[in-house]
Amino acid sequence: MRGYIPPQNNEEVVFAKKIHHTLDLAETLGCIQYTLFMDLRQQELFIAQANKFTGLNYKFFSGYIGDDERKLAAIYPNYMELYSDDLPIVVIKSKLLDKNLSHKDFLGTAMSLKIKREYMGDIVIYNDNIYIMCHKNISNILIDELVMVKKTPVSFEICDEELHFQKEYSLIKTSTVASMRVDSVVSAMLNCSRSEAVKLIKQGNIRVNQLEISHSDFEMFDNDIISIKYNGKYKLFCDGGKSRKDRIFIKTAKY
Repeated sequence: MRGYIPPQNNEEVVFAKKIHHTLDLAETLGCIQYTLFMDLRQQELFIAQANKFTGLNYKFFSGYIGDDERKLAAIYPNYMELYSDDLPIVVIKSKLLDKNLSHKDFLGTAMSLKIKREYMGDIVIYNDNIYIMCHKNISNILIDELVMVKKTPVSFEICDEELHFQKEYSLIKTSTVASMRVDSVVSAMLNCSRSEAVKLIKQGNIRVNQLEISHSDFEMFDNDIISIKYNGKYKLFCDGGKSRKDRIFIKTAKY
């Protein structure tokens, strides 16, 4: 397994300090505290800070059950009970009238309303509906003001049903690699040369679990999520199987 990677820039340092302060409040005041929604990298930074507090528990929540990514954390003293009814998560739902609309279209329109990303969780398109997991403080804003996406009307309402979603992939590819280095995996995934993969890395176009990768020898693991600027997002599957030539079988699935 990949070890903990400490904050890599000033933004991550500030985030880690903010999380430490929230944890400290939960311990000092003896009450439940909640974070805002965090991406995969921020969740890793959160866990590193939370492990410093032996008197606290925490749980992650996304608003649905399945292949969730963006989650908020509930932090509470060991002696307290946590009730999911108190979570500050609201799920809103609308019919999807234009099937050409994507997750990015809804996210971009929501961001144009001056809503910060950390107040929104995953955005899921499923069975001709669009679901947005959001913080309760901005749910009414989205319902009242998110009424048009690329000239297509939308009408959101609160969704109270228990939701189960699994990711749907548009492209699944099986390859073999000589090693689990990120340049080798990206090369196989995009069917490009290693030098082209290295160029993408040096240009800052590759993120693994929302961590920007700057070294070609960064090691990849099963279930890593790879984001490539201008190309899309992929999930890596690797069970350790090898070919007769001792190459590693991997499978990559594009969102």
